[in-house]
Amino acid sequence: MTTIDCIIKNYSVGGARIALSDTLAVPSEFDVFVPAKQRSHHARLVWRDKDSIGVSFIDAAQQSAEKPIASHAGAEAAARLRDLEAQNVELKRRVQELSKRLEDLGQDPTIAA
Repeated sequence: MTTIDCIIKNYSVGGARIALSDTLAVPSEFDVFVPAKQRSHHARLVWRDKDSIGVSFIDAAQQSAEKPIASHAGAEAAARLRDLEAQNVELKRRVQELSKRLEDLGQDPTIAA
């Protein structure tokens, strides 16, 4: 299990907006501890933009009702998703690196060739 420090920008009973880097891979479900409220929530990723994510909080009853028993195919899909998220992070880093190189060469990286 990985722990990541983050900033909770908006908090409500049903969810939160959390400030994160756009290159950070985030699973579809994870646990969030809110120190100011001394509460932990199981959260589901709802949306993402360049500097934050939106999550909804799932209570234990909803989670057990919504999640079918894990199957071998489900475990393979989860592993594949983690691999793709890691690849996405690397590709974003590479795009930023190449954009910087274009800028250094005096070219506009937003113009397609």
